[in-house]
Amino acid sequence: MYAIPPPEPPLRLRDLIDAMRKLGSSVRRVQPPAAHVSDARGAALAVTTCDGAIVSVNRSAAALLGYASADLVGKQLAGFAHDEDRAAVEMHLCGGTDEAFRSFDVTLTDRTGRRTSFHVYQQTLASDASGGPLRLTLFVEPVVVPAEEISRSAANAEWHDDAQHRRATWLSMGQQHERERLAAELHDGMGQALTLIKLMVEDARMRLRRGQVDDAAQLLDATVLQIRDTIGEMRQICGELRPLALQRLGLPAALSTLCRRVEQSSERLRVVFACGIEDGDIPDHLKADIFRVVQEALNNIISHAAASEVHVDLQGDATTLLLSIRDDGSGYDMHPLSGSDAHSNGLGLTGMQNRVEAHGGAFSVSARSEGGTEVAASWRI
Repeated sequence: MYAIPPPEPPLRLRDLIDAMRKLGSSVRRVQPPAAHVSDARGAALAVTTCDGAIVSVNRSAAALLGYASADLVGKQLAGFAHDEDRAAVEMHLCGGTDEAFRSFDVTLTDRTGRRTSFHVYQQTLASDASGGPLRLTLFVEPVVVPAEEISRSAANAEWHDDAQHRRATWLSMGQQHERERLAAELHDGMGQALTLIKLMVEDARMRLRRGQVDDAAQLLDATVLQIRDTIGEMRQICGELRPLALQRLGLPAALSTLCRRVEQSSERLRVVFACGIEDGDIPDHLKADIFRVVQEALNNIISHAAASEVHVDLQGDATTLLLSIRDDGSGYDMHPLSGSDAHSNGLGLTGMQNRVEAHGGAFSVSARSEGGTEVAASWRI
């Protein structure tokens, strides 16, 4: 397996956004209603060459295979297939070069050797240095519906016709899927870190018994650093589940704190926050998603926009909730996005869109006539 250099010329962010929109529209047309559920942390996406080599991959897609994103860049997707599945995977990945959109099923093997079936959707994105198509690739794990659930659905016509009830059911199944993934992260990450700390402390105790005080002291110092890293990892996991400021202060205060922190961490960026709605008037199920959308948008602005001022505006009335993040930077259609950029930001625009639309909202990214970019979202409440 060899490393794939970033495509030349680099992908433009505008091209990536257009490909995401086309991919989402095509998937909605061909996907049976409620047949699949996306990962709760965002869609699993990668950019691949025409023969299935990975140019960039976000964290959600990498987690499906049990790797870090950086470990997968340059690898062939077919290399993660079981021997008996590899020929079929290569055929799917290399076929249909003239099709702008296509979908197929593959079975891949993760780091532990477990085989998992995925439904793959691909949208042509651009051309690489050799002139071949680059493809935006979405991985979706099929949801297996228990037989008793199907029986209850068939027996209850009223339930079957209630679209809102069905969406709630699939969301519940997705949450269960995410709990299982989080349990795996705690076991593989925190569990191994705590085991290492235990071994380091036992080693230091044995050295003390042998009179090797200096060696034991050095080992304990290293153990303290390991404990600090583990605490940081635990805080990160907890923060992904529920931002602490949001839980303690409410959404408007948490967003204000976030904007101040971003402004203080940047010497040249001014962040203005305005809120015209009380925390109690914002539905609880939207608060975490709104916070994450603002957080991701500000991260993107800092990384890519070269902006000097950002306006974060949250407004609402009795029926509608409106969120906008406007900057005076270079504009989303002016920034070239290379493979390394896509890896570093985790293709966060799709994550934001997924969060908003999961609760029936509308999401858009547009270039402002006076310069800069506006990220907007709205929900009916």
